[in-house]
Amino acid sequence: MCGRYFLQISLEKLENNYGALNILCETKKYKREVFPSNLAPVIYNKEKQRSFSLMKWGFKPSFSDSLVINARSETVHKKKLFKESFHTRRCLIPANGFYEWKDEAGKRLKHYVNLKNRDIISLAGIYDRFKIEGSEEYAFCILTKDAPPELREIHDRIPVIIKEKFTDEWLENKFTPRIFEYLKSKGLDFKIKIL
Repeated sequence: MCGRYFLQISLEKLENNYGALNILCETKKYKREVFPSNLAPVIYNKEKQRSFSLMKWGFKPSFSDSLVINARSETVHKKKLFKESFHTRRCLIPANGFYEWKDEAGKRLKHYVNLKNRDIISLAGIYDRFKIEGSEEYAFCILTKDAPPELREIHDRIPVIIKEKFTDEWLENKFTPRIFEYLKSKGLDFKIKIL
């Protein structure tokens, strides 16, 4: 599960990392711990052009009062809430790292997880339009997968990280079976810090 992440990024870094062209001016510098329901930067393709926008974190289905913030990568292509978005509306969520909590000796310890060799990582996401608080808004959901052995002691699920070489195809507004390979994201070198 991914219930919170951190992002500190400038407009220049967004352009350099993602080559995004359509960037909103209010996002020139972004620094915060991102919680569900927050607006956060998202990279996606709009009319065959890599674009950048702020979207709310969490799908708001009509059948629930709760936000759905994560989708299991193993079943995202089958679930009614996610299926169409997975096939045609994939996105990347820039992050420096993400947080997980572990119970130790009666205390919940917050762990910050990122990659040793990357300042910015790209979390796999999907997006859609929902009626939120009376108005139509875009929202995103983060895909998760089984945690690798080195992170299982903290949590059994982690966000899917899309490697840079797969970015273009992940963002295409069409589906190819190769997409499932990108969800595995093996060979990542994690760094863990207890806060």
